[in-house]
Amino acid sequence: RLHPPVLCTSPPNQQPIMSAAPPTAAAAATATATATAVVKAAPKFFATPPFFGHVEALFPPVKNAEQLKQLSLGPLCMMVLAALQLLKRKITGTNASKLWEDTWKFISKAEARDKLGRFVQYAIRAITGSLQYAAPDHPLNVWVPAMKEMQTTLAWARRTMRWGKFMPHVPKLAKAIENGDALEATTCVILITFIIQDHIYWLLKVGALKFQSYTPVQWHRRNLRLITVNHVLNFILCGRTIKRIRDKQANNDPKYSGSSEAISKADKEVYDNKKQMFRLVLTFIQMLHVAQIKKMDDWYIGIM
Repeated sequence: RLHPPVLCTSPPNQQPIMSAAPPTAAAAATATATATAVVKAAPKFFATPPFFGHVEALFPPVKNAEQLKQLSLGPLCMMVLAALQLLKRKITGTNASKLWEDTWKFISKAEARDKLGRFVQYAIRAITGSLQYAAPDHPLNVWVPAMKEMQTTLAWARRTMRWGKFMPHVPKLAKAIENGDALEATTCVILITFIIQDHIYWLLKVGALKFQSYTPVQWHRRNLRLITVNHVLNFILCGRTIKRIRDKQANNDPKYSGSSEAISKADKEVYDNKKQMFRLVLTFIQMLHVAQIKKMDDWYIGIM
């Protein structure tokens, strides 16, 4: 007996069951692009490649000979220093160097770095001032913008390192007040005030403070007038010290007379004070120019 054919249907809420068709090329490309986008969007541990493939990497791709020279500068300097040290070791039999150690001891001191920075700063001022009178095609003229930038950078580096420099002068001020020494106390007052106001200038320059009545430069120039007055008082102080030494010698004070050692000590102190007086005269003239009290020429101001 033949039975009628049976039609297989899906439940009412279910679509008919179909066999899976093989993926097309377009569908595969879409899946690949989606996966790539997900990988790119995923967070990376390194913001830039640390070793290869980036201009800031340790081993960057070299595009030209000029870049290769730039990358080689640091390592070449290191190799020259190492070669010189090995040569010294071979010649002298030791790695120690008195000159090298003394140089390092000098530049490791904050006060020494400040003095060295000041020397370079004013040397640059003298050079740039002299170039104002040079021919327009002078070969050093192309370096003037860089030298001026170096001069400004050195000035701010020195100013940054002077934070707290007023501290040793506070006990001196108290001692001068106790001794009733008005001149010494006045110089300490002015110097401490100058250094604190120099710190304020630093804060004005970086924007941490805002003054309505003064721009940073105006504040700085006003402060330089204060230290200019202090140079005059210190000049008088040195002269007073010399007079006191000579008076003690006239009164046969054993500290400064009666023996070759005492006389030598007195002469040295007198010489040091005279040298300081000469330095104060030069610095006084410099401050007149830098504070714009009296406009002069950079070339000889820098030499001073």
